[in-house]
Amino acid sequence: MVENPNSYIAAQPEPLAKSLRALRQLLAARITHAGVAVEEVMSYDMPGFRILSGHGTGKMLIGYAGWTAHLAIYPHSGGVLGRMTQETRGMSQTKSALHVPIGGLPDERVVDRMVHLRLDEMD
Repeated sequence: MVENPNSYIAAQPEPLAKSLRALRQLLAARITHAGVAVEEVMSYDMPGFRILSGHGTGKMLIGYAGWTAHLAIYPHSGGVLGRMTQETRGMSQTKSALHVPIGGLPDERVVDRMVHLRLDEMD
């Protein structure tokens, strides 16, 4: 069992690890831009960001993982991606995860919308 996000990423083969580091950096930057205090944790055996203070304290905001054929971003909600049909048009996804090609990153606006919708659910 992987203990922390650094170990999770380090255990992945390249170029997946490189892509995960870039995704982690993007997610952290956009969460900071939204003004949310978070800590990096493991949840459901995946790295992610848990809210530290304010509304939603202790809840998972967003997670991510690397798979054989793609990266995945998890808003830890079954409703967020269903409300993002415009922003995610043409992107592979499931009800709970947005898929991103290895070596690619989602647009900042997609991440911003995902973060804000997830926060809105906690109101």
